[in-house]
Amino acid sequence: MLLPQLKPLHISHNNSGANLNADLAIIIIDEVDIEKGNIKSAELQKLDSEFGGTISSLISFGDFEGKWLQNSSSIANIQKIAKRVLLLGAGKKQNYSAARARQLGIKSAEISLASKSQAVAFYSCSSLISTKEQIVQSSLGFNMGMYKYPNSNMKPEAIQENEKPIQLHFINSISGCKEALNQSKYIEESINICRLLQDAPPNIGTPKYVSEHIMEKAKKAGLQVEVWGAQKLREKGFNAMLAVAGGSAQEPQFVVVEYTPKNYKKTIAFVGKGLTVDTGGFSIKTPSTSQESMKYDMSGSAVTLSSILAIAKLQLPVRVFAIGALCENMIDAHAYRVGDVLTSYSGKTIEVLNTDAEGRIVLSDALHYAAKDLKPDYIVEFSTLTGAMITTFGHIGAGVFAFDKELEKIVMEASDATGERAYPLPIWDEVADDTKGSISDLANIGNTRGSAGSMVAAAFLNEFVNDIPFVHIDIAGVANDNQSIGYPKKQSAGYGVQLVTEIAKILSK
Repeated sequence: MLLPQLKPLHISHNNSGANLNADLAIIIIDEVDIEKGNIKSAELQKLDSEFGGTISSLISFGDFEGKWLQNSSSIANIQKIAKRVLLLGAGKKQNYSAARARQLGIKSAEISLASKSQAVAFYSCSSLISTKEQIVQSSLGFNMGMYKYPNSNMKPEAIQENEKPIQLHFINSISGCKEALNQSKYIEESINICRLLQDAPPNIGTPKYVSEHIMEKAKKAGLQVEVWGAQKLREKGFNAMLAVAGGSAQEPQFVVVEYTPKNYKKTIAFVGKGLTVDTGGFSIKTPSTSQESMKYDMSGSAVTLSSILAIAKLQLPVRVFAIGALCENMIDAHAYRVGDVLTSYSGKTIEVLNTDAEGRIVLSDALHYAAKDLKPDYIVEFSTLTGAMITTFGHIGAGVFAFDKELEKIVMEASDATGERAYPLPIWDEVADDTKGSISDLANIGNTRGSAGSMVAAAFLNEFVNDIPFVHIDIAGVANDNQSIGYPKKQSAGYGVQLVTEIAKILSK
């Protein structure tokens, strides 16, 4: 089965919008450049003359003040550039500039779709979108704003409308902008793949569905791919992952994608949790509404496996492994139980005290494989691991649990550059000790119930990485329904693709 088709987006860069004849011109304006219905900015005044006074006419009414995401539109006085003009406010805040640039792109896409515009000219007179990096973020945002997981029973006219492309023209004279936009298309593609995998209904987006699509795309990109099913996992001794998968009729899939450029100095493994559906097992999630978003429990794998495609296409000089540990946590006579003691791939034993703390059990085998068999210089892992993370940061940011300060610095630098919000949290010794088992090496939840849940989970994972520099990133609150600036507010977010790619960029320097 093919991945669903998204509405096509074609992006170009032009120094001038003369004779473009677009359907819509979107002009981004800072709040500080408007005062009492008048234009203060010389740049905006010059652009206004090109549009025959359309901009100043709109502003003169006094209802558009350039406030954050405020907008106002009109038919253009001179239609050689565009038939309609829309002013979009950038506000006056300068924090989270990458995310704000992306949000302006998202809003621009939403307006373009609503107006059925097929050719859009994008002008920025805002300090928030004044560099090639910020232009890239607004382009990524436009792509994210256009995204919609297709209805499974689309009518012919809806299919026809979905097939019509939007041509987005960035109009500016920023140096290096064209090249930056050309490269950003690889990240856009990976974000789309990530989101399509995340949003797939669980009866469609099975472990094999994910592995087959990633294998196809990875091979097209010239990457090495291995996919293990249940038999190979048994042979290797992945007993922890197999225990979680035991109650499902769907075969687990362990996916390893390798990108090895000719010249590299560093190697990093990105590991992702991949529960394509999580009922909680015998520790069942109640009420049943708690299961509604559990198709997103595979978001860690969606992030790692889609991001390596962008890294390879960008030809970054860093060796990368992407791992996706894909399975379902279901209930039947073969499902694992509370009280079971599992022997993981590492040889360490795990007492199961809660079958709904399954992600860390699956990851114990995946992380130890990455450490023991691949021997990278660094390991970064993504997972929707704990509900406690949503209590901590809501649906705004991810928690970063670092067991190496150098790697933590790299992750936070990448977070700042991309506007993918994350924040470092501690792992105290007393909490790490709380993971010790009484009849096993480890217990899969802390002995002090309901206490420091995210920290306990991070400490548990660290037991399997063989002292390799390691960072665990808990994306439970941001993988879907992400409420932070720079993301659509519903369904998949594609959070993490930029973060992974930027970490690889930093390591390649």
